[in-house]
Amino acid sequence: MMKKSKRLISEALTTLAGNMNRTGDPLGFKSVYWTEWSKGLDLPREGHTFLFTARMYQMLPYILQATKLISTASPLLCVNGLNRLLRLGNRLAGEKVIRLKAATSGKMKKKGNKALRGIVSALRAVGIQPAYLYEDEPYSGVLLHDLGINGETHAHMKRVHNLLKSRQVKQIIVTDPHTFHMFKNIYAENLEAYDIEVTHYLEILAEKVAILQGACKGAPKEKYVIHDSCVMTRELGFVEPARKVATAIGVDLLEPENAGLNTACCGGPIEYAFGELSEKVSLLRGKELAACSRHIFVNCPICLINLSKYETPLGIRVSDMGELLYDSLHGPGH
Repeated sequence: MMKKSKRLISEALTTLAGNMNRTGDPLGFKSVYWTEWSKGLDLPREGHTFLFTARMYQMLPYILQATKLISTASPLLCVNGLNRLLRLGNRLAGEKVIRLKAATSGKMKKKGNKALRGIVSALRAVGIQPAYLYEDEPYSGVLLHDLGINGETHAHMKRVHNLLKSRQVKQIIVTDPHTFHMFKNIYAENLEAYDIEVTHYLEILAEKVAILQGACKGAPKEKYVIHDSCVMTRELGFVEPARKVATAIGVDLLEPENAGLNTACCGGPIEYAFGELSEKVSLLRGKELAACSRHIFVNCPICLINLSKYETPLGIRVSDMGELLYDSLHGPGH
């Protein structure tokens, strides 16, 4: 049993590393899927300050369907399911299957796109006009790091850093906690001559709340309970920016029992390999949040996808901060 488990883990990690080497994408996708959200925004391709999504929100519909495809994996250490997922995405036929099924995840795709467009709208409202790398935007490599594939992580980080330097990038504004942690800490600690300034968009908005508030066209009518990202609070110590921004756009904010530095996990870090355990963790957190309000807001795409699974069973609605920003700045129903 132990030997088979070790073999399955080894195969999964090898496949993941191979995907990253061949395509730069953890799922092994060969065609661009991460730029559609930006249509019509006319983000410039050149500049020194770039919005950096790392494809995280754009991956949500594919992750949702891919994990469903492997949900029947052998219960013998569900890493077998992870390996199947990675191998499936790396094949042309597999990519087509995932893309086809992801077409049925229209709601999650719309939420991810809206969140990113809301972030851009908010940055522009406070006077920040970031550029975007479009099809050249790389994945951060966070999954490699989280799984402890150190050699491949370092090689990928070097490739990404070289790309950013070749495009004369001086500053990146990231949109999610996992990418923020990678570029703020992991890249800085492991790469020589790393001098790129890394900022989370909530940091910028929190310093310009008066301007942001003045740009709002409406405020949410519902009371929202906040779910803090483990990475954002525990790893990075960022607790207040989200609350300042939420208050600025008129959110009537509620705090759950476990919040801030003591936040409870959404189940996200283990959803690929241990699906059953992940569901138990996310359901427990969903129930805790639902006890405060049926309206929940998050600041992380992984939290968004894990808690959104329980919208129907628990009668809740999960929104990303970017979605709330979009509605507040463009007006209800826009």
